[in-house]
Formats: sequence, C-alpha cells, structure tokens
Amino acid sequence: MKKRIILLLALLMAAAIGAQAQSRLEPMTQTQQKLWGEKYFGTWLSERAIQQMLIFPSFSFPSALYVYYGYGESERLQVKWCEVNKEAGPDEPKLRLDSIEVKTDKATALMFSDLIEHAVATCMFNDERRGLDGTRYFFGNRIRVATAWSPEDGSNCKRLTDVLENAMTAVRNQNEDELKALLPEVESLTEVFKKLYPKD
Repeated sequence: MKKRIILLLALLMAAAIGAQAQSRLEPMTQTQQKLWGEKYFGTWLSERAIQQMLIFPSFSFPSALYVYYGYGESERLQVKWCEVNKEAGPDEPKLRLDSIEVKTDKATALMFSDLIEHAVATCMFNDERRGLDGTRYFFGNRIRVATAWSPEDGSNCKRLTDVLENAMTAVRNQNEDELKALLPEVESLTEVFKKLYPKD
C-alpha cells in the first residue's frame, strides 16, 4: 500500500512540474523595466540589433546574443560577454567586456530574428518562478522585451534558450556552418510560436 501511495505522489509531482513548463515568454513588467533598465540594460541592450537575447545568471556574469539585419546593418550575429580581467593592473578595471561576431547571409539572420520576434509577440503573463540559482533571460528589441526565468526542460522557452545559446557557441567558435546547422530547429520553433497567436 505504501508503495502505491509513494508512486501516486511521485506521478502527481511530475504532472505538477510539467504543468509549470513555460510555453510562452512573459511580458516584461514596469517594475522589471525600471530595475533592469537602471541596473543592466545600459550596458547590454543594443540599440542597433534587430533582435537580441540577454542572459543574466544569478551567480555568474551576463552575456548576450545580438542579431543584426536590415536598416543599413550587415547581416551578422554577435555575442558579448563579461569576464574577469586577470591581467588588470592595480588601477585598471577587474572586469572587461568582450565580443565576437559571425557574418552570415540575409536568410540566416532573418530566421534568427523571426524566431525571437514571434516568441516575444506571443508572450503572456505567467506565475513568476523565482529562486537563488536561476537564470533570467530577456528577448526582443528596444521597443518590446519579454522574459523567462530558468525555463524547464521540455518547454518551448527551454527550446528557445537552448537553440539561441547554441547559436552563441557557434558565434564564439567563429563557425557559420555550425550556426546554419541550427536553422531546422530555428524554423521548427518559429512555427511553434506562430501557432500560439490568439485565434481571434
């Protein structure tokens, strides 16, 4: 009897965890805009990128992926990150910003831009999930920003962060082929977010 009760409780917990998986991003609240805008976005939110993802882990340094397309920009993806400057002298900053980019074709840049655009366009308010060891992600441009906190495995938001973090790895590796290998997942996930638009 005890085994059945334990099994039933385990199944209920698994179902509850699955029910919390974010299928959509959350819109950024005014409180978040004020807090993050004053503290971090001046350094990380790009005015020129058509779309972007900003990553703020709880216990390590931020990083960002920028997609440039149109408006006189050459098509490219750029990654920016912060790290300890081990060679800093006594009067020099202990942290430094580094960046690297990969030039690509219009179609590739547009596909990454479309993915983020549709993910942001279909966002909705969710219950906040907070914790001490999570990572806060921000997506969008300077006009519309949406967010996710440590998305769970199996959710659309986890697929979104995974494919864009893989894109960041490809950029840091300076490997356009590695970047283009992600396009089937980018296209598939874009279609998933397009289906989340309201019917009416």
